[in-house]
Amino acid sequence: MSVVFADVSGSSQLYAERGDTVAFSTVSRCLDILESQVSQRAGRVFKRAGDAVLAVFDDVEAAVRAAAGMHQAMEALDSAPGAEGTHVRVGISYGMAVLDAGDVYGDMVNVAARLVALAAADEVVISGAVYDALPPDMRAAVRLIDRLVLKGRPSSEPIYEYLWKQGDATMVVPLPQRGNPTTLHVTGAGKSFVVHPNRPKLRIGRESDSDITIDADVVSRHHAEIAMRGRNFLLIDRSTNGTYVDIDGSGSFRIIRDELTLAASGCILVGSRDVLPIRFQVGEK
Repeated sequence: MSVVFADVSGSSQLYAERGDTVAFSTVSRCLDILESQVSQRAGRVFKRAGDAVLAVFDDVEAAVRAAAGMHQAMEALDSAPGAEGTHVRVGISYGMAVLDAGDVYGDMVNVAARLVALAAADEVVISGAVYDALPPDMRAAVRLIDRLVLKGRPSSEPIYEYLWKQGDATMVVPLPQRGNPTTLHVTGAGKSFVVHPNRPKLRIGRESDSDITIDADVVSRHHAEIAMRGRNFLLIDRSTNGTYVDIDGSGSFRIIRDELTLAASGCILVGSRDVLPIRFQVGEK
């Protein structure tokens, strides 16, 4: 099935600027419009989650056309939410999912959530599986964004945008030919790892199930992780005492419950500057 996440873009700002009463009314009317488009294309709305709608379709083409209809309805002059400057963004995945007790579960739900997070206002972002299942005439209205590693996914995959309104679409600059995928070499606690599209995550912490285990009181059980996002490598801190990063030739940083893009080469110290360092280097050694 196709799983569709449709999200009201900028709803937090709407609440801050217009107040709770006006914002809640506007978002609710917007979700009504989205649900109407799902019903018109024989989809099923499973729930509203805050300012988003989760729906499923048995037919991929219907799912994508419903997403386009959502944007068209929001753009209509008689759309009250549209008059408030409200926009939506949509993410669509395709594959196996579990339906149980009036809800939908599974990896495809997570993928759709990741895709809607990538989408900008007024965009429809689809997975490679959705693209492959579309008829040729609809594929002609699709453009490749890039091959990306989605959060929680085991490897990189193509991500596309469906151009529901092509007349004013931004001109696409052809992607340059790429050589070998970017890699990150990491060495610490007597172990060496290479983070790349087929192994996009590395865990650091005090627990023995970490990839790099550092047994020190200042280190949290699940202290941090390195994750590949697109062609970047993010250090994500989830600790109590934070993480220090010394990038060769570029200075030192400390993050706590935050993210930092790793560049060039340097050293990671978790919890304290007194622990064993973890060396990293982007690209081939």
